[in-house]
Amino acid sequence: MQITIDCSAIEDRAELHRVFASKLRLPSFYGGNLDALFDCLTSLPEKTTLTLLHMQALIDNLGGYGRAAINMISSAERENPEKLKVNMC
Repeated sequence: MQITIDCSAIEDRAELHRVFASKLRLPSFYGGNLDALFDCLTSLPEKTTLTLLHMQALIDNLGGYGRAAINMISSAERENPEKLKVNMC
């Protein structure tokens, strides 16, 4: 599966989780926080390439939370390299 997320459209925490939940087709019980997103990214059912466009926008729009999100996504890729590949642009 190939997923592209334009981070320039993400302006707050709720939007980050809404976009990721929609694009990754996360279950309705998804917790909407970084821990829950990490759990989902490290247990993907199929190989997924996640491309994050305009990644700097997460930091610009969300500050520390954006940096934490980027770090968490990188950690999830290291934890689950056989199922998750992340391209950050």
